[in-house]
Amino acid sequence: MATGPAVSSALESISRHHLECSICQERYQQPKILECLHSFCEQCLLKYCSKKHKEAAEIPCPVCRQETKLPEVGVQGLKTNFHLIGLVEELELQEKLVCSGDTKLLCETCDDGNEATHRCLDCSLNICSRCYSSHKRIPVTSNHVIATLDDVREGTVKVTKENQKPNSKCPKHKGEVTRFFCTTCQVLICRDCTVINHCKPEHSYVESDEATSKYKQSLAELFSPLENSMTELQKSRENVSKIKEDLGVTVKRVMTEVQDRAAEIRAEVTAQENRILDDIKIIQTDREQKLNEYEKTMGLAVERCQHSLDTAREVTRTASDSDFLSLYATISKDLKLLADQRMPTVGNRLAFLKFKPSEGVGGISLGEVVAEGKWELCREFGRKGSGLGEFNGAWDIAARKPDEIAVTDYWNNRVVICSIDGNQKSTIPMQGRPLGISATRSDNRLVVVEEGASHVKVFNSDNTLAYKFPTVPPSEVGKTTVNLQSVAVKNDGTIAVGDVARMVLTVHSPTDGELLHTIPVKIKPYFLAFDSNDRVIISDFSSQTVDIAGGNGTTKRTIKPTINGQPVRNCFGVCTDSSGIYVAMHNGGNTGHIHHYDPQGGFLQCIAQGLYIPRGITFSSDGQLAVADYNSVKMYHHV
Repeated sequence: MATGPAVSSALESISRHHLECSICQERYQQPKILECLHSFCEQCLLKYCSKKHKEAAEIPCPVCRQETKLPEVGVQGLKTNFHLIGLVEELELQEKLVCSGDTKLLCETCDDGNEATHRCLDCSLNICSRCYSSHKRIPVTSNHVIATLDDVREGTVKVTKENQKPNSKCPKHKGEVTRFFCTTCQVLICRDCTVINHCKPEHSYVESDEATSKYKQSLAELFSPLENSMTELQKSRENVSKIKEDLGVTVKRVMTEVQDRAAEIRAEVTAQENRILDDIKIIQTDREQKLNEYEKTMGLAVERCQHSLDTAREVTRTASDSDFLSLYATISKDLKLLADQRMPTVGNRLAFLKFKPSEGVGGISLGEVVAEGKWELCREFGRKGSGLGEFNGAWDIAARKPDEIAVTDYWNNRVVICSIDGNQKSTIPMQGRPLGISATRSDNRLVVVEEGASHVKVFNSDNTLAYKFPTVPPSEVGKTTVNLQSVAVKNDGTIAVGDVARMVLTVHSPTDGELLHTIPVKIKPYFLAFDSNDRVIISDFSSQTVDIAGGNGTTKRTIKPTINGQPVRNCFGVCTDSSGIYVAMHNGGNTGHIHHYDPQGGFLQCIAQGLYIPRGITFSSDGQLAVADYNSVKMYHHV
């Protein structure tokens, strides 16, 4: 059984959760009920309206925000929640009895000052044991329900402020009780009201007992649909909780995905950064190597000139007439040769380098290294024909020191030697149609392959044949089918020949053409070039691709050139410098392009377009890009 303190605690809980105003947090004082069935103290609602909703026709509930239309007289006109008032009064009475503890309650029916031991629930009076006996003997009160105060304190008996009367008093007519209910006005009325204020036929009324029974039944009919709605709401609430839980899991998963993706992007950006920095270092190394070579070459040239000049002056100053005249022709020839030779020049393009950042970050691209500026056509020479200064199928091109270029003139069966200014200096007749051509580094010889030939020809600087060599062992010459198309000189001076029939590169000694080794490749080597790292660049016009391969022929990267977003019809000549790779291509007559790629094969820019049918390309000794454009030679310089 509950103890006194326990009952007291329970009463406090009931008061706090059910009988306290949500605004003032105190027990209800003259509570007014809103249309949402939430109740508040009248004074609390008056303050609420005066501060936030002054002169408003409707007010939102402070708890649920549902709007309630105010009567004309304002808050005072709202219905008073008499039920709550009664509950508060009952609670206060219960607290008085239960919480009295050791306090002595006096009998309320006698003046003897006796301690109350019982309570008459019908009279709502505390009585002593003596009055209790009298109460039970008197016929009028003998049937009253009487409980001990101990039972009341223990909470086993419910007490009320006063006997529940069947009818309340009419507020308009003194002495009358409200026995009727006006269904028109929805208010309790007395007998006088039915005649004066709520008379028929304008008003309809029934006895209060009948109205109570009817409306209780009406409310009961609303319970089930509302309970069903509550069930659905509870299910929805549980679903919301489940969704909320799923959201937490999803958010955690998505955040992890974002973090993982961010880590990937950071890794990709770092990889790009390292790649770009490596490219810059490669460019720097290659250019420094070239500049060192230029410095060495120029130093040797200065020493050569200084030696000849010193010798000439010494002979002029000290030699006898006979000795001077005997040496004059040799010294004069040497000085004239030195004075007429073109001095090697170094373009400032080797110092050009910049970084071009990408636009935005959507593509996860840092940008690119721009190793050069703009290229412009500076010279064009030649036309279609077979005479002096004419070409008919300029196929490949090579640069020969100090200032010459050699062009294989396919249909004219010759190699044409020109100065870089475009003046034809000499020709080398060929038995077959010449294809690939390259110049050796040390002795300035030309290496030429002919269509259908089994041997490669090497010509001296005076255009005489030095020697020729096969690309297969001597025992296999004439037995093994070859189709020699291209030739290039490697950094170590060895000669590489491209064989389309066998899909190989053969590497030969530069002194006698001895076969050193054979390297299988993945695409047909119609054009060849080597970069400063001895990677081989292979162009195959039949597959529209360019491969960047290692020394063993393994493809490292593949370039698939495009023009206006479409794959090109043919890829032709290739060459390299410190900034990357250059490729000639076209989609038919007058659609030729020269594209520049970084050392890793990334597209940098189109440096020339509108060419007729560009085939071989190379760099001259002064850094100009020379293009064999079938019927002419075009020279581009960097600006």
